[in-house]
Amino acid sequence: MADVKISQTCAENRQLAATSSSSQSQGSYGCSRVRLAVRSKGTSPSPWRTTGPIKRAKGGWTPQEDEILTNAVKTYKGRCWKKIAEFFPDRSEVQCLHRWQKVLNPKLIKGPWTPEEDDKMIDLVAKYGPTKWSFIARSLPGRIGKQCRERWHNHLNPAIKKDAWTPEEEQKLIAAHKIHGNKWAEIAKVLPGRGQPTLTLQLMV
Repeated sequence: MADVKISQTCAENRQLAATSSSSQSQGSYGCSRVRLAVRSKGTSPSPWRTTGPIKRAKGGWTPQEDEILTNAVKTYKGRCWKKIAEFFPDRSEVQCLHRWQKVLNPKLIKGPWTPEEDDKMIDLVAKYGPTKWSFIARSLPGRIGKQCRERWHNHLNPAIKKDAWTPEEEQKLIAAHKIHGNKWAEIAKVLPGRGQPTLTLQLMV
């Protein structure tokens, strides 16, 4: 009798294993194959994130992470950021997206602005206002919203003051720096018309 039960149990286990194997091959084979393709290009990527809360790493990106991210973006054609983020157990989708858009994207222009870009920026701000930077950046290939915002507020804004600093402004700058440290965006709120480069240089005088 015991032999019959053991035989039945073994048969059930084999059937369960076969069902599980069939399910995996039908439901996740394509995704697994993509993951393996990306991993094979890296140099020993981190374990996959599967369940549980996302841990957001606060440290800088390593060269290894950059390589894995670049390969993942190529594999998924820069569209499925949820899938791309699965290669990084301690990175969120937003972190991966920002790292690609602001640092790794080969189409990103990091050099000086051209007169043509400046003219176009002035026209776009006049049309859409000085707030919709991500939208404005779409009309400036190779530039991102942050670059557009900084270019406007630090160089192109006609409200920027270019005359000599007054003693009152210098006192405000010193006081604001004691409170905010090097948070120049906060300091600039106290000194309208003075761009970040001007604030930094004036503090060094």
